[in-house]
Amino acid sequence: MSTKQALLLSAWLTGFTMTATAQYPTDEAGPAKSQKQIDLNKGKITLEREPLLTADKLPLKISGIEVINATWDTTHLGFVSLGSRWMPATPDKEMTVYLSEFVKNAFSHLYSTDGIKLLWVVDDLRIGEQPGGVGEKAFIRLKATAYGSSDGQTYQRLYAMDEAKLNRGLGLTKKHHQFIANAFMELLQKAPEKSGVALTKSDIIQHHLQKRQVPALTAPQMKDGVYQNFEEFRNNAPGLTQFEIKKGEYEYEWADIIGTTADGRKGKVRSCWGIVKDGNVFRYQDGKLIQLERWNYGYVLSRYLKDSRDRSRSAVVGAVLGGVLGAMVASGSGHMVSADAFPALKVSPDATAIDMETGAFIF
Repeated sequence: MSTKQALLLSAWLTGFTMTATAQYPTDEAGPAKSQKQIDLNKGKITLEREPLLTADKLPLKISGIEVINATWDTTHLGFVSLGSRWMPATPDKEMTVYLSEFVKNAFSHLYSTDGIKLLWVVDDLRIGEQPGGVGEKAFIRLKATAYGSSDGQTYQRLYAMDEAKLNRGLGLTKKHHQFIANAFMELLQKAPEKSGVALTKSDIIQHHLQKRQVPALTAPQMKDGVYQNFEEFRNNAPGLTQFEIKKGEYEYEWADIIGTTADGRKGKVRSCWGIVKDGNVFRYQDGKLIQLERWNYGYVLSRYLKDSRDRSRSAVVGAVLGGVLGAMVASGSGHMVSADAFPALKVSPDATAIDMETGAFIF
């Protein structure tokens, strides 16, 4: 570039900057952000209020829909990427109200007096993202069961849904409310199945909430030890209580779990779902230790949670495991783990939590 061209470019940039400055001399003078934009920047997902569907799209007439919130994470919808940071995605109000108000706004225009009453039990509503420039990906999972009643007293199971879907495009953080609406529309349009079992509302709620009544969720603290499978973890009953963690032979990030049996024999543990050391919980996979923390009625990967005890995750891991191994696991704690609970998805979402029914990674 010649000196003359450089001077012309400098003058043009200066003029552009002056124009922009004159147009927006202060932050206050810039375009005002809507409340929805402000909420989105805080990770809050607001559902729309407009009616959805028409009566001709329904497989049966309905007189109303009651929603029971049985989600394991009662405060988060998942985690989203805003710029260069991950943050929790949350409903803009308490979860039960959030779901009930949405259903009322979206579907109450479809109600007829000669229809059946629906009871929706929502076990999981989860969203996730994978940033990637022009290749952004957004995920949604809705797990729910619908029951129907003609008298409002006893119900029969009509259908169940557990669907995880992938969406691609740009600006997907702004579209999660649409994906959630689409999932509930799909739920409402499912054809009923035959069921002869009569259940009361309390029977149904008890059935769905009983999954929370496992020692891994009710005990004050998980017991130190090696959990050889997920059932041992759910029952807070480690198969081995004497163990040590050693740096693996072949790769820097590998860790070997050395267990001691009741008769004093030592050896590498061949089957290990996870370990608990000094009350700290780790999932063990492919030679790596992935730290977990209990959250509501489940376990979330620690890297997604802000530290609630005013200490960094790396410091916790280092202190628990100690030495080279502690530094190794701490430095590797930022690695992404793929969710393996949804094999039908063409892209594996990044894992953020554990499915407390199967032990699989979910988003």
